[in-house]
Amino acid sequence: MNNKYLARNLYIKTVIFGEKQMKKSFLLTSIILFGAMFMFCGCEILEEAMQESYSTDDPTSEDYEPRFVIGVFETVRYPRAMNLEKEITDNTGKKVWINANPLFSSRRIRAARVVPRPGNPDLCDLEFRIDRMGKTQWQMLSSGYRGEQLAFMVDSRHVGYFVPEYSGYGNAEWVRIRIGMDSYTARGIVKFAKKNFAHFNPDASDWFSTLY
Repeated sequence: MNNKYLARNLYIKTVIFGEKQMKKSFLLTSIILFGAMFMFCGCEILEEAMQESYSTDDPTSEDYEPRFVIGVFETVRYPRAMNLEKEITDNTGKKVWINANPLFSSRRIRAARVVPRPGNPDLCDLEFRIDRMGKTQWQMLSSGYRGEQLAFMVDSRHVGYFVPEYSGYGNAEWVRIRIGMDSYTARGIVKFAKKNFAHFNPDASDWFSTLY
C-alpha cells in the first residue's frame, strides 16, 4: 500500500510540475510572439492607441484634438521670404517653400475613403466628399492650378505632391487626390474625417449639412 501511495503521489507531483512548465513555456512563447508582432508592426499602432487614450471621441467637446488634419498648399517656386511664405521639409528631405495659407483643408471634407492603387496596395489615393463651400474651393483650385503640383500636408507634415483634377463646374460630390501615400496615413485621414468636419463646423445643423 505504501508503495502504491508513493507511486501515486509521485505521479501527481510529476503532472503538476509538467503543467507548470507548460504554462511557463506558453507564457514565454506568447511574450516572444508579441515582441515579434510589435517589431513588424512598428510603433504606429501603439502611437495611435496612445493618442486615442488621451483624447475624447466627441468632436463637439472642448477636449477633442483633431488628428490627421489635411491641408493643400501652393508651392512657391521663387520665394521672397514674405510672411505668407513658409519653408518646410518635404517627404524626400528637400527644403521647399509653400504659401502659408491653405487652398483646401479638412474643414471642407465631410467624409473620406481610401482608393488602393492597382498592383500596389501599399500606396493609396484618396477620395473626399466635400461640402458646398468645398465644392467652390475645389473648382477654383482645380482650374487655377491645373497641371501644377500642390503640397499635401497631414498634421503639418508633408506627405507628398499631387496635381488637382479638374472638377468642372463644382458639382462633383467626391473629388480624388492621386498622391500615392502610405496606407497608415490614408486610413487615419478616413477615420477622423467626419469627426474633424464636425469639430471645425460646430454651427452646421444636421438638416443643412445633408443638403450639400
